[in-house]
Amino acid sequence: MGQNGDSRKGTWDRVMEVVQRKWRPGTRLAAGLSGGADSVVLAEALHRLGAKPIVLHFNHRWRGKSAEADARWVQAWARARKLKTGLGRADKAGRTGEGEAREARWKFFEKAVKAAKARELWLAHQRDDQAETVLMQLLRGAGPEGLAGMGESSDRGKWRVVRPLLGFSREELRQAAREAGLSWREDSTNQDEKSWRVRIRKKVFPFLATIYGRDVRGALARTAEILAGETEYWRGEIGRLPLHPDTKVWRRKPVAWQRRAVRIWLAGRGYEGPTFAEVEGVRKLISGGATQRWQLRGGAKVWRSQNKLFYDRQMGLIAKPFPR
Repeated sequence: MGQNGDSRKGTWDRVMEVVQRKWRPGTRLAAGLSGGADSVVLAEALHRLGAKPIVLHFNHRWRGKSAEADARWVQAWARARKLKTGLGRADKAGRTGEGEAREARWKFFEKAVKAAKARELWLAHQRDDQAETVLMQLLRGAGPEGLAGMGESSDRGKWRVVRPLLGFSREELRQAAREAGLSWREDSTNQDEKSWRVRIRKKVFPFLATIYGRDVRGALARTAEILAGETEYWRGEIGRLPLHPDTKVWRRKPVAWQRRAVRIWLAGRGYEGPTFAEVEGVRKLISGGATQRWQLRGGAKVWRSQNKLFYDRQMGLIAKPFPR
């Protein structure tokens, strides 16, 4: 991350180089497209390379007619490029918590990727998103895996998530869009300070820059990169985890090993970013005490039965069928 080729080249050219390095021709791809500048840049780069991504758009139904207009814009964008689309929408209109919104979006992605038989889901998170995520995880009391932020690639069972733009800032991607002659949609919730992420972006980072004397977003993104390397090491050290871990085996392991293993195991089940309390709750199940079930956010839960751990999450039917 952070190495985006020759800085003398235009930003769009550097984006194309990075995306091309990550793209494996012949792989069936899906790409998240909100309509914002970052996701438009990524989807357009894939299109110009000939990747023919399946375009996925999720409407949280927070912004009424404006959000519906975003969905229509995405459909028109994809139709003009002869790309298939998959649309999802929240069950109910109205603003929800950020965690709940994220879970709903991921449920849609999971169902849509499987329906499309895609092997990779490409998302347009960038360096500023990474810095915001790391600070939010730090304030939530997340462990090293949480502070590793979002990886450039991560496996989710039979498919993987690819985030090739983590080395670019938000403004660089807007510059790339301008250079490529692209238009995009502006989401008003990105300016709404009811959102914890927006408050960090608009209030906390400028305040830290003032008292620290420089922009801290780059330092936070580098921290994520360092800890991502350690996370990769631990994944190799712990090895492949069983679908239903044996608590009698796990309870003999050091606490640090248990915490890492719980996070890796949950990620393998599609549950990303567990809080410290959630990890410790699962460790209570491992200890073999009276606790036999632990509730996670978004309707997910872990329970112990006959010294084995089990995970389950209710999945909503929010992905529409894909055209063949």
